[in-house]
Amino acid sequence: MRRLLHLGAVASLTAMLAGALAAVLAWRYGEKILPFAVTSAMPYPQDGGVADGVYTNPYFGLSYPLPKGFAEGLAGPDPSHSGYYVLANLVPQAEGGGTILIAAQDTFFDETQHDLAAAAGEVRNSMAQIDGMSIDREPAEFAIGRRPAARPAWRVDFNGVGLYRAMIITEMRCHLVSITLTARDPQERETLAQSLDQVSLMARREPPVCIRDYAGGEQLIRRVAPTDIPPSPTPIPVRLIIGGDGVVRHVHVIRATGAQRKSLELALRQWTFKPHTINGHAVEVETGIALRSGGGKITSTD
Repeated sequence: MRRLLHLGAVASLTAMLAGALAAVLAWRYGEKILPFAVTSAMPYPQDGGVADGVYTNPYFGLSYPLPKGFAEGLAGPDPSHSGYYVLANLVPQAEGGGTILIAAQDTFFDETQHDLAAAAGEVRNSMAQIDGMSIDREPAEFAIGRRPAARPAWRVDFNGVGLYRAMIITEMRCHLVSITLTARDPQERETLAQSLDQVSLMARREPPVCIRDYAGGEQLIRRVAPTDIPPSPTPIPVRLIIGGDGVVRHVHVIRATGAQRKSLELALRQWTFKPHTINGHAVEVETGIALRSGGGKITSTD
């Protein structure tokens, strides 16, 4: 998972050096993926976009007024099998002016701990090993958003070959969300970092409780197997939102072919669970499950 955060920083570096951001962001993670099927009105992580100069992401519940002169760039690739998303590629309309890359890593589909300080430290160590790169700021606590509701984060700054970067990492809805800033001088980098003070969390109902491996435990009451599902060489990542009554409310097949997606959605919507309670009250749960298909059957990788 953190290796993918490192790739986000390296991707930003490579794009600026080679002028090939379009090629980097157009890269696909394997086979061609068919358009996402809509299983409910619930948003997906990649559903954010820019309108009237503001990047808004309803899944994460945030809005970010773009720095002056910035606009939305080319769309990112489809999410990976590990749940890595390029959420937004923000670029200046005039030449220069830096870039802003917003990405997210789903924490349900990796095996590492999700400590922000450790993640920032690993980014720091990874960048320090690249020839020509140096660390400008050791990993330190940072805050994103308007006070007093600012969100805790960690920041690490580094530079190389005439470009200055900062990666800010925070946790939102069981994803590590990273913001990689790339500028041509330290002052411009700091100006971009200060623009994150304008991030605001949109008013919305309380999100579901995130519980890893919830769908594979004893709380599963009824399991319906998909029919006629094409084989998959790699596990298929799926996120579920389970209502307080134990009924599946939302299915998000993160990466699959069209046929696999349709079969999984139909089956998983019929699964039922024991209600999850906190202090005696049933609550919604969001969880992830990685499934592998073969021989007409599907099994959990847990």
